Amino acid sequence: MKTRNIITILAALPIMAGMTGCKSDEELTAKPAKEILIVEGGNIEMRSGDESINVPVTANCSWLMSYDPTEWNSLTVQPQRGTGNGTLVITTDQNTTVYDRVETIELESDGGLKQKVTLRQVSGDPTINISEKTMKFQANHVGAQLLSIKSNVEGWNIVTPGGVDWLSIDKTSGPIGASVVNVSVAPTTTDVPRSTSFSILYGMSSADVLVVQEGMDSDDIILETSIDELSLGGGRDSAVIHVTSNAEWRAFIPSSAQSWLDIQPARGVGNADIRVRSEPNSADRERLSVIVLVAGSRNPKQADIFVQQAVAGEDVPPTQTPVLSDIESMGSHIFPTEAMLFFEFTAPAAVGTYGFCYSSSNQLPTISDTTQEMGSGGTNGFVEGHVGGLTPETTYYARGYVNFGGQVYYTPNVLTFTTPAEPIYPSDGDNPDPSLSRLFQ
Repeated sequence: MKTRNIITILAALPIMAGMTGCKSDEELTAKPAKEILIVEGGNIEMRSGDESINVPVTANCSWLMSYDPTEWNSLTVQPQRGTGNGTLVITTDQNTTVYDRVETIELESDGGLKQKVTLRQVSGDPTINISEKTMKFQANHVGAQLLSIKSNVEGWNIVTPGGVDWLSIDKTSGPIGASVVNVSVAPTTTDVPRSTSFSILYGMSSADVLVVQEGMDSDDIILETSIDELSLGGGRDSAVIHVTSNAEWRAFIPSSAQSWLDIQPARGVGNADIRVRSEPNSADRERLSVIVLVAGSRNPKQADIFVQQAVAGEDVPPTQTPVLSDIESMGSHIFPTEAMLFFEFTAPAAVGTYGFCYSSSNQLPTISDTTQEMGSGGTNGFVEGHVGGLTPETTYYARGYVNFGGQVYYTPNVLTFTTPAEPIYPSDGDNPDPSLSRLFQ
């Protein structure tokens, strides 16, 4: 019985094997899964200050990445191809413009599946980069220093403080992008350092630049006067002190002498003349005082001029220096190429040469500029004459001068006049001062 059952089972095996072998190849081969290609998060956004970002890619296939950075030339995206999961590494520079930057990135699988995403880097706030926050200059700095400005704002502006005339900036506004500004300072005439600042305005913000200039070396300051003693007559009298200096100076008289002694100007820069005037001395004794000049602050230079005024009725001692009147002219005697000028002088002894000095650039002309000698000798004189070689429609500065005792003395004022394009003649309504009638003879 058992033998029969075994034989039956063995006989049935070939039939089952044949039934299994009847299935198709399609039913036996595993189908591939559907392609997956995903940029995680969808569209990509970068902040204005971001310079790199990593973006995951989920994929079960090979893929190729492409983009066109024509407008966004600082943009790079890597890798360009991959298989399966990966990471896109996106790099660029900071967006300092006021506009968003946008690019389209496309991924495509070997099977034709495409995935497009938009990359956007948002615009930055208004920004500005300047090469220097502090600019330092020497006392006698020559030339300009360069200040580089890079801005993402159209139309930045530089604002300088009012009343600062020693700072010069050649450009006070500029466009978006990079610009260069020339910053220069005038030579200082004091030993005290000075500083100021200017602001660069962009958008609703500003950036400040500090400008510092060193003071002169105290040892380099020059302060000299043409005399160290001054004698005045007992009546109303005047005299001129010539100051030689390369710095700012100040002149003082004691309060006890301010009722009868006056000096003008009481301060100046560089070479100048101080006009000293006194009131009549009604006392029965001489009056004494001193004029003190000081240049510099940290280690000041000082010059003292002792002043002696005689009692009323006494003559001026022979040590007096020449006195020059103001230089003058008349509008009708200013021509396109020449001008008539005049002044007077008195001196305790015979003078040397005298005349006029003038310049179109130096507002305090000296005999180092153009001169017109008018004569020599004598203890007093009325000096008049024409200065020539002038240019029409040009402003000139003129002073009279007298050489005396090895020194040059100048008129206390500077005459400023402008030559006309055509001659101007006096009309019938002009009525000159009769005391000047000699000018028309």
